[in-house]
Amino acid sequence: MKYKGYNFTVMGSSHKKARKTCQDASVSVNKADYILTAVCDGHGGEDYFRSDRGSEFAVKAVKLCMTDRDIIPMLSFYADDEVKIDEMLIQLEKSIISKWNDLVAADYAEDPFTMDELENVDPRMRLNYATGQKIEYAYGTTMLVNVVTDEFWFGIHIGDGECVIVDHQGNFDHPIPHDSKCMLNLTTSICDRTAIYNMRHHFSKKIPKALFIASDGVGNCFIDDDKLHSFYAMIMDQFETKDESFAILELLDYLPKMSQKGSGDDISLGIILRR
Repeated sequence: MKYKGYNFTVMGSSHKKARKTCQDASVSVNKADYILTAVCDGHGGEDYFRSDRGSEFAVKAVKLCMTDRDIIPMLSFYADDEVKIDEMLIQLEKSIISKWNDLVAADYAEDPFTMDELENVDPRMRLNYATGQKIEYAYGTTMLVNVVTDEFWFGIHIGDGECVIVDHQGNFDHPIPHDSKCMLNLTTSICDRTAIYNMRHHFSKKIPKALFIASDGVGNCFIDDDKLHSFYAMIMDQFETKDESFAILELLDYLPKMSQKGSGDDISLGIILRR
């Protein structure tokens, strides 16, 4: 592969002060036939008290579904058939949702909710949780995925956050449309009963130079897209001009400071770069 994937997750400064757990999770997988990055942002709020586990389960579900399914060869075979590609990506999304719900159910069966966990939950949700209903909501999370092969790339997204690509001329684009249901502190989620209808995806045979996915803790650090794009351009320059290990250490050092000065939120990044 001519590309390499990286992932970064750091706890937000506000979460550190409040002694909360980091609710983000991320992963990068570098295989011979594809590169994968995934970023998941567990919901804040008392009703979502296991969202840190939920984001980890979403990352795991993505990895398992990419391994379990022969998705890459099939997408390659049908790469020119837009209808078939759309059907296959929807089926992949359904598989990820199903696998995530299986992981949530197994976790709840092994470790049921405690009275301490339910103490601050909204009374209506507390009743549901206490009777074993809608338990997946306690694990709610967003999800962003990018996959690059030698022939194509695709992205999958539910909830807030952002997918940004950079073409070989240095132009920035946001190929996966924003979800109008996501506003202020509201977001669609993999925990929703209608999650499959809120999934968005993009497929292209034009592989960009760089692909970024990020939790909203990143975007909320910048006043506009131009500032966000400048941040991504800086990352690209670091990896192009400096040793890889040094570029990684510098980014890991910078991200907590960025959270402190900006959103205060947990920060997760998935990066795929042409190397």
